[in-house]
Amino acid sequence: MIRKAELEDLDGVMECIEDARKLLRESGSKQWNDKDGYPTRIDLERDILNNNCYISVKYNYDLDQEEIAGTVTYEGHEKEYDVVYGKWLTDKTNYTTIHRLATRTKYRMTGVAKELMEYAVEYSKKTGRESVRIDTHPKNSTVRHLAEVLEYTECGYVLYSRIKNDEAKRLVFEKKVK
Repeated sequence: MIRKAELEDLDGVMECIEDARKLLRESGSKQWNDKDGYPTRIDLERDILNNNCYISVKYNYDLDQEEIAGTVTYEGHEKEYDVVYGKWLTDKTNYTTIHRLATRTKYRMTGVAKELMEYAVEYSKKTGRESVRIDTHPKNSTVRHLAEVLEYTECGYVLYSRIKNDEAKRLVFEKKVK
């Protein structure tokens, strides 16, 4: 089940982020491992308060309770996408941006991240958006693979202005939803 996150979900959301941060580090990616700590607890709290953070909830039979398996933030126009080295499929700013996609380690390779990316299409249709966009570090093979499997088109790359080193490059993908 996917639902909007609430403030009481913040610890579980952060567990997903920390598990993903560790996986990225182990794979040689510096994404989410910069000194600025991005994404921070404050970033995720803001996502929740802005009603942009969604979670995948699964039932843990061992604990006899539900738990957060994954998280994602859906936003609109991303200013970093205004300058793309390549070409978007759509020229407008009426799109959903997928940010901060992460799963807990125990739910990796179970379809949770795919489910959250698929829900972005449904979310975009409900909100009248034309497409879904996502970016990722070139070494993030998981997101790159998901984008391919879910038939996103690689559109080039962007350079994130908040990142002040050679790690600023992010591959960008887009999928039309209409």
